[in-house]
Amino acid sequence: MPYDFTQIDKILPHPVYAWMSWICVLSPTDSIFKKLKSLIQEAYVYAKEKYTKRK
Repeated sequence: MPYDFTQIDKILPHPVYAWMSWICVLSPTDSIFKKLKSLIQEAYVYAKEKYTKRK
């Protein structure tokens, strides 16, 4: 991948699980963490929907 995975405070695709749409961040600051909170919430809602459909 053409990414520098040693970058600090930058959202990048996960080096191993990018194919599963995972991301990674090294030492996030408050501003990056605020961006991540919305992504985490979105992933949580999506996971709940998938779980509900299985029942």
